[in-house]
Amino acid sequence: MAEDAAKVAADYFDAWKAKDFGTLRTLLAEDVEYQGPLARTDSADACLRALEGASAITTDLVVQKTFVAGADVLTWFALHTEIAPETPVANWMSVRNGKIARIRAVYDPRELIKEPSAAGE
Repeated sequence: MAEDAAKVAADYFDAWKAKDFGTLRTLLAEDVEYQGPLARTDSADACLRALEGASAITTDLVVQKTFVAGADVLTWFALHTEIAPETPVANWMSVRNGKIARIRAVYDPRELIKEPSAAGE
């Protein structure tokens, strides 16, 4: 079971990095719950829309460490975007029946939501 959860998590990050939303959708349970500093969703379609939105500014995802405990996978990764310095993220997902059933993301969103300053300020 842990091997399955680890593979699902790896496939999730590979698909997100590749902006392969068709594959991402197949990895999400219909009732997947996502909770993070900037969004909360409770369905696969809503979660996918949030990932698509984040992907619009994402330039890279660098997985640095993955911890697996049964159906739970905790991934520490660096989020690289066009609008902010590298953002470290802890992503805890639970896999049920081969699909991602829950995602909890923890990161500091301040640089991601900061208003751009005018030139010369």
